[in-house]
Amino acid sequence: MARSIIAACGALAALSLVGCSTGKDSGGSGSTGATTGSGGGCTVTISETIPGADATDFFYQSNIEVVLSEADSTATVTVSDDSGAEVAGAQSTSEDGTVIYFDPSDNLAPSTGYAISISTCSGEQSASVAFATSELGTPIDCDLTRGAFRVDLASARFVQPDPAVASLLFDALEDDILIGVANQGDTELDMLGALSDGSGGQQNFCYPSIEFPTAASFDNPAFAVGPADTTLDVAGVSIEISQLGISGAFAPDCSYFGGGRLTGELDARVLGPLVGELLGEEDPDEICTLLTTFGVTCNPCSTDGAPYCAAIEVDQIAASTTGVALSCIDEEECHPSCSTSTCEDDTAGICD
Repeated sequence: MARSIIAACGALAALSLVGCSTGKDSGGSGSTGATTGSGGGCTVTISETIPGADATDFFYQSNIEVVLSEADSTATVTVSDDSGAEVAGAQSTSEDGTVIYFDPSDNLAPSTGYAISISTCSGEQSASVAFATSELGTPIDCDLTRGAFRVDLASARFVQPDPAVASLLFDALEDDILIGVANQGDTELDMLGALSDGSGGQQNFCYPSIEFPTAASFDNPAFAVGPADTTLDVAGVSIEISQLGISGAFAPDCSYFGGGRLTGELDARVLGPLVGELLGEEDPDEICTLLTTFGVTCNPCSTDGAPYCAAIEVDQIAASTTGVALSCIDEEECHPSCSTSTCEDDTAGICD
């Protein structure tokens, strides 16, 4: 059962398999310490900004977020580059009014300084937060097929569902998620996924690799897969993932990718057999009831409208190269490098 849970987690996360890690990705958050309401009865303060003050690793495709201590319909956020030129973009607000989002019209420039200007309480108070983008966004000129990428789930952020729910799955994940590029083109990438043979290990050759249903679009250095409904067979378990999408950008030297973001749907009918041991319940109605205690609501599924699906969104996903390319494996326990292989043919289990 534990292996099935691990396999399920693996398939939900990273590239068609990143699903059990902790908008657009950010790259660092922090409290500014700025008070926006000390006069005129204004009590609004800035609780957090993404990126945080003086951050140097903000992802160039990310939205900027400002978290307020309370809702303020007069609050505004503007962004300027290090020359003082204002960045075009759109402002929006969370449903409860406490989070302000700024979505730049174009990607920010890599390795560039910026400043966030925040005004609250009809302009009574203001604050400024300086930050810089990381090197991600700089076009690559290297071979992505030379090694797989090991996903760092511990540093990722669960936007949806609540991290407490995510940890139920994350805590069961003992193996690393590996993502590789099988073929690299100018505008598309053929990508492959796999589980490792232990935390920090190399590919587990006893389990089939995971081929994505479609090629990833590649706008050097950014990649994106989906969204698409996907059925994966991992370690003998069939896993249905609705509207799976994942994206990120490769570093200039291809040593890692960052800004990873995963979106999709979790179906309680699929989770039941996989996580019953962890949750103590397999019935999808009961699982949905349990999830409400964590503030998660099951909504109609995009596939059939049944009320068993919860949205999943994970960002701030990063992965460093292992230096070893993934092998394409199409049969369980049927590969020459699998210690428990049941196949006699040395070429069995290897994808055509």
